[in-house]
This record gives sequence, C-alpha cells and structure tokens, in this order.
Amino acid sequence: MKSLNILTSRFPYPPGEEFLTNEVEELARFFETITVIPTTSSLDETKQKPVPGNVKICRLPFNTSKLSRLAKLLGDSQALSWFLQELPNAKRHGTTAVLKLLNWTAIASEIKQKIKQNGVETDALYYSYWLTPSATALAMLKDRGEVKYAASRVHGGDLYWERHTPPYLPFQKRVIQELDQVYSISSNGKEYLTKRHQISDSKISINRLGTKNEKPFQPAMQKSPVLRIISCAYLKPVKRIHLLVEALKSVQAPIEWTHIGDGPERARLEGMVKELPNTVTVRFLGNLNNQQVLKNYRDQPYDLFINVSESEGIPVTIMEAFSFGIPVIATDVGGTSELVNEESGYLLPKDFAPERLAQILTGYYQLDVDQQNKKAQSAYETWFQHYNALKNYEKFAETLKGVSK
Repeated sequence: MKSLNILTSRFPYPPGEEFLTNEVEELARFFETITVIPTTSSLDETKQKPVPGNVKICRLPFNTSKLSRLAKLLGDSQALSWFLQELPNAKRHGTTAVLKLLNWTAIASEIKQKIKQNGVETDALYYSYWLTPSATALAMLKDRGEVKYAASRVHGGDLYWERHTPPYLPFQKRVIQELDQVYSISSNGKEYLTKRHQISDSKISINRLGTKNEKPFQPAMQKSPVLRIISCAYLKPVKRIHLLVEALKSVQAPIEWTHIGDGPERARLEGMVKELPNTVTVRFLGNLNNQQVLKNYRDQPYDLFINVSESEGIPVTIMEAFSFGIPVIATDVGGTSELVNEESGYLLPKDFAPERLAQILTGYYQLDVDQQNKKAQSAYETWFQHYNALKNYEKFAETLKGVSK
C-alpha cells in the first residue's frame, strides 16, 4: 500500500490537532504519498502548519449552510437508509439526539460525496483521525465497496457517550463494524467500546499517541526553594482549573504556578487568583502553539504538572510533561491511569476535594531532592518506553500498511 488519505477536522490549519504534526511527519516516511483532507468548512489557510514534501493538502468545498447540506441529504439514498436504521437508537435519547443524528448524517453524506467527486483511489488506505462523521463517511463508502481499505482512530470526545448531552454518539457500533479497523489511543477506550457494543475486540486495537523530545533526562542537583507547578489546558469548565486555584489557598509551601492556555474561564480564574495568599505567584501565558509549549518546558524547570479535568481520553499534555521528566498529579478519568501512577506522580479520584490536592502539593514540596528525582525519572521512563512518537508512529505506520493483509 503506497498511498494514505487522512481525514482530519482542521489539520494542517489551526486551531487544534497540534499533536497530528508528529504523526504525519512519521507516517510520511512509510508512504509514497499522503493526502490530508480537512473536513471543516471554514479554515484559515494563511496559517498552515508545515508538512513533509510528500504530503499534499486536499481542500474540498464543503457547505457552510446546514439547510443546503440537509437538502442534498435527500438525494442520498444510502445515507437516508443509514439514518432510518439508526433513528430508533436516537429516539431513545430524545429530540435533541434525533436532530444530532440528522446533522451527523448530513455531514457524513457530504464528506462521502466530496471524496467520490474528487476521485476515489482504489488501492489507497482511507484513515479518519476521529470517529466522527468523517469515519461514518468512510464506513458508508466501505459498505458499498467504493473503497477497499478504511480505518479510524478514536480518542475521547468521539468515544465516550457520557461526555455529551444527551449521552449519544450516532452510528458508533455500525461504523466500527464496517471499517477494517478502529484504533483506540488507550486500553480504557478499547474496553469501553467492546463492552458497550458487544463487539469482537479483534475490530479494535490499541495504538497509542506519542510526543517528541530529544532532550535527555537530567536529575535536579538541588531542591528548588519554591514548588514550581505547570498546567496546560483550554480554560473551559470541564478542565476544572478553579479546583487547582482552591487548592492553592491552603498549600503549606511557596508556589510558582504557570498556566498555558486561554478560554472562556480565564476572567473568572483571574478574579479567583487575587484571593490567593502572597506565597503563591501566578502566570497566565495564554495560548501557545505546540513548539512554544515545548520550548517553555526546555527553558523553564518545573516540579509538577497538574491536570484536574473531569473527563479525558489519554492526555497528550501529560505525555509532553513526562518527556521532560515532570511528574504529574491528575484525576483518574479516561485512560489517564495508563500514564500516571504512584511511581510517576499522583492519581486523584475524579471527584476530589481541593484540600486533598493541597495535601499532595505540600507533601511533594517536603520530599528531598532524591525522592523528587525518583518520581521525575519514572515519569521520563514511562514516556520513553510507551509514548515516544518515534517508536509509536513507526509501529502505527506498519500497522496501517498491514490493513490490506
């Protein structure tokens, strides 16, 4: 198999999907040609991320009007048939779910039609980065025998029904059954899908994400007089950064807290920060691109990374922190426990009290430098063995090339 077609949401255009850069760079070494097909209708093409020379971008003219998209759905007998077969499942979750199914089907139908109009490469592998309408489009093409080989990754928001209101994701079981293979980024994800849909686990395999870092681990020579913590997240309610602020009120240690990321919660958090004791220093760095994030980790030493989200797939931000030997305090949600344990950091229950986080921060500050280095070394080794982009994406490329076998 020489050609790979990747359906993305926006990549290589911002914002989002920063971590796809590493994957595409590695996949490009294993395929003669890669075509990236972003499926979002409105994109800023002036800020394209760099891609290898054998990677081309195919911008398809998607509709920006929902009404136009729905009107075209009426002419797609296959998509309408899929809709009617899925409708009873949607009805069980109410009117909102039915409307979601209708919109999902219309988007999948349009993606399918645009791929056909652009010319289907018979012997190419079609790969959707998300188990969203783009994967549904590939499943429809596979159902009719219009593509030979089709696969998809599945992450978090496209995986766990409970993240949605109502808790419903259209076509999930059927898409998994139609595609050649679905690749979960975590063991937790695979277990979730096989249990929910009673699907043979041979249809779903685990292929982990990874990050790059060429800086070798260097243990600290002496303990920092200040506990330097870092968090990196879009500031929205699900990330629960306010719980970290609450915890900082009662930490018995001098703290320097740096946060990377912006969002609708920023103004509220900045107001909360004003109530922190003068032993806590706070820096909001705002949005940084992935290269700036990694440069920050290279240039600035940190003692702990904090993730208090109420829902995750398996966080790439934790992989990045581990690659720089930064232990992590994180909530036990999604696949996070596959990364973080008592050797590489601390796992909090999903519904933790801020006082518990404060106790952990205080306790870590009281450790001597050798004890802190031991956790830092474990964090780095976890990344190097299991979440190293060079290893994981080389393995994934070989797996993709083997789909036709």
